Amino acid sequence: MNVRLRTRLARNNEMECDPSQLQAFAIALRRLAPVSDEALRAMTSLIEPRQFEASSFLLEAGQRATWCFHVVEGLVRELYIDEQGDEHTRAFIDRGRLTGSLLDLLSDQPSVTWVQALEPTLTLAWRFAEFDALCADWPDLNMLARRAAEAVYVRKARREYQLLAQSAAERYARWCTENAALDGRIPKRILASYLGITPEHLSRLRRPRP
Repeated sequence: MNVRLRTRLARNNEMECDPSQLQAFAIALRRLAPVSDEALRAMTSLIEPRQFEASSFLLEAGQRATWCFHVVEGLVRELYIDEQGDEHTRAFIDRGRLTGSLLDLLSDQPSVTWVQALEPTLTLAWRFAEFDALCADWPDLNMLARRAAEAVYVRKARREYQLLAQSAAERYARWCTENAALDGRIPKRILASYLGITPEHLSRLRRPRP
């Protein structure tokens, strides 16, 4: 991670949003759905920068999920931890994407999901309840929320297909094709937990074939 981000991480979270970050955020939102300038200004009034050191948590199981996050810089993962302490990674969220666990934001129950920063991570964050209230006044924000939920559903369905219908070798080959840029940023143990295999099995898959 670059020196500029590490310097920002040394400061507290009481900082103003950078205009260039807000512009990039607006572009990312408008990829999901058309949003008027007025609605966007209403939404950005809710936003505050939040920073996380590597290995720290944006959300921990047992907490009430209240925040949504747009990743400006860094990398996070969404995961579950079972009763034996084994980790099961469900997704990696790179810069320009949203996280926060829609399941837990909607359930109004203690979270079952963990969201962890894998690198020093800078986000733009807003409270889900405040955004949900805005949706009643701004139809384009309501459509944005719908499109974001649809994107989460599509991602989840694809993951289910990979885990249920593809072999470990097929899942790894797909990972290499679609996520080559992330491969070197993710520890082997964590990537194995995403693929649903052991680190030893991942090592075997990575060995060159004779």
